[in-house]
Amino acid sequence: MRLLPVVAAAAALALSACQDPAGVGLGLIDEDQADPSVRVVPLDDLDTLGASVPAIGIADPRNETLAQSRVLVGAVLDPQFGDAAATAYVDLLQPADARALEPAEVLAVWLQLERTYAYGDTTTALPVELRAIQGSWDASVGYPADTAFAVGPVLAARTLTSAAADTLARFDLPADWVRANAATLVGDGFSDAFEGFAVQTPAGFAPAPGVVYGLDTFARDGAGLRVATAEDTLVFPLSEVFSSVRATPPTAAPAGVVPVRRGSAAELQFQADLSGIGATPLARGVLRLPLDQSYTRVGPFVRPLPPVAVLFGVRETAGEEPQRTFLGVMTLTEAGDFAVGDTRRLTSVFQQLLANPTDPGFDRYEVRPAVSLTQNPASLDILPVVRPTSGMERPPRFTLTLVGAGSR
Repeated sequence: MRLLPVVAAAAALALSACQDPAGVGLGLIDEDQADPSVRVVPLDDLDTLGASVPAIGIADPRNETLAQSRVLVGAVLDPQFGDAAATAYVDLLQPADARALEPAEVLAVWLQLERTYAYGDTTTALPVELRAIQGSWDASVGYPADTAFAVGPVLAARTLTSAAADTLARFDLPADWVRANAATLVGDGFSDAFEGFAVQTPAGFAPAPGVVYGLDTFARDGAGLRVATAEDTLVFPLSEVFSSVRATPPTAAPAGVVPVRRGSAAELQFQADLSGIGATPLARGVLRLPLDQSYTRVGPFVRPLPPVAVLFGVRETAGEEPQRTFLGVMTLTEAGDFAVGDTRRLTSVFQQLLANPTDPGFDRYEVRPAVSLTQNPASLDILPVVRPTSGMERPPRFTLTLVGAGSR
């Protein structure tokens, strides 16, 4: 199952969730206080779910299921969350105005992308090369996340840095390439004859520890191929985009957190036993995941947090695909943890579970980090959920506020 359609469906469900059954004044209740109406359900068996989700799609925010607003390039050594190397592949759309030109009118061509993201050592000056993709590819195909396409010789090269004045990545195509490809750029068969470019590190690049940079793909943000004539400069916007990410498991994973990272160990999974709650009506259900944010920055080495995550309940049936139920969207709170913001969906589903004692509930839960519910930019964002320990005051937990439980 691809992440993006699931997240898009989750976003729709979040907007249409049932009304909150909580009563007036519920917001005044401290969900973690020693109150007999509050039940704390600890989480068990927290672990990563190694789901390699392909970062492939369309560079168009209007595409509701495949919008992909960033590609990744670079290589990084990270023993705690896993090494990673990424290559960006981008294809282009030909504007209608291009077909009114003659090949001789094309004077210069360059690819323009903007650096908007970094994972790794931000002091790294990252060498990258531009090469033409050889052979066809399609964003609707479920390629493995680490697929590499065949490419031609180096057409342009530059160095990416994290300097504030160095956000624009421009690749000028050589004059002989422009002459050889001008007829293709302005011809009727452009979409069949041209398969786009790869942006990748040189074969001999050795990260120490290195960095993976993210490049914006949306035309509204300046991304695209520029074709200059004596009279004008046409913009060929990006169309299909793919970040091939080759990741390895961590060799020295931190003992105190679950090393969840998009692009490799992409999800968190855990279990929770609700059987001891009983059939008492439920006013509100909340999931909170405390984070150890010390891992997000160690000197110049940065590991971004995802802005949102999506919570699912999963039922397993032998011989069938797992059935996932959307339970809510999680965001970072002022307390520094991840929590379900709008609790209506989670509360409604848990109320149905508690009301039916014969229902065994979910076999496990999954939390899928996401950068956006609608644009899904490629990333290596981490979710460093603290592992529960004996005596921990506020462990990873569900807290359930019950109705009429105070006198029990």
